[in-house]
Amino acid sequence: MAFKKPSLVPYLAFFQLLFYANPTWLDKLLVCTGALFAIAAGVPFPLIGIVFGQLVDDINDATCSNREGTGGNEDMSSINEKVLLLVYIAIASFACIYIHLVCWNIASQRLAQRIRDRYLRNLLRQDLAFFDNLQSGEVSSRLNGDISAIEGGTGEKVGVALTCLSFCVTAYIVGFIKNAELAGMLVSLIPAFLLMAVIGGHYVGKYTVSLGGYFGSASALASEALSNVGLVHALGANERLEEKFRGHLGNARQAGIRKAIAAAIMAGLLYFIAFSASALGYWQGSLRIADTVDGRGNDTIGEIYTVTFILLDGSYPY
Repeated sequence: MAFKKPSLVPYLAFFQLLFYANPTWLDKLLVCTGALFAIAAGVPFPLIGIVFGQLVDDINDATCSNREGTGGNEDMSSINEKVLLLVYIAIASFACIYIHLVCWNIASQRLAQRIRDRYLRNLLRQDLAFFDNLQSGEVSSRLNGDISAIEGGTGEKVGVALTCLSFCVTAYIVGFIKNAELAGMLVSLIPAFLLMAVIGGHYVGKYTVSLGGYFGSASALASEALSNVGLVHALGANERLEEKFRGHLGNARQAGIRKAIAAAIMAGLLYFIAFSASALGYWQGSLRIADTVDGRGNDTIGEIYTVTFILLDGSYPY
């Protein structure tokens, strides 16, 4: 079955897919609810960063008060309030994540069922000549494989992507509110991660395609040889076929090694950039804390921790 070419711009074709094959009001409700709660699920983590920062300041104040012998119940009361607030935020985060995962999973399964139904209906309408041009098993393979891929790509992954996007936007909003100068320095994380992801993803994808092609050629060769094993022995072609099969597997091994090297370099750069940005944030933060101690600033340890903590995670390419 051939899908109609999207009438909208190509990057909106995915949204057309979510509402493909005559969705009911329940399908639309599941998609909208899942999208809203997925976006809401990205907000609690930056809020946790804010509360953590305030908690660090409260613990620091309590420690200083105890050393001076002026500590009281006010410091402990403030700390207890922050801890209780963290519990409330965690409960809200759990509810948002649970709801959006359930909605997206159910919506993707219902979409896959609608596509399977339309796929089969269109197949049964085709002439016999249509099936003469198809390889054996291609119809059932597409019915299972392609639609399973659609189900996987329109399930919880969509909610997770929306959550990460919401988290990134909220994290930078909070970061610039807390300390605009330090947040501006850590903005460099985004182009660094994007550059690494684009270049690394290009090579990983290139070698993945090559690997799949070599394995496909080897599998096709083995399948044809086994289907006509009598003819292969009669013509004495077994050694030539073995050599071709060995060559395809050798090429696949080389492509797999190159893919592994590219993925390893990509992962190493990922952590190098993350730890370097963390070092930059805490180094600049320590200078600002020193200025505050000398009376030339008003930054706190909690603010520095909050900005570095949420921006580092907010830029991290999940």
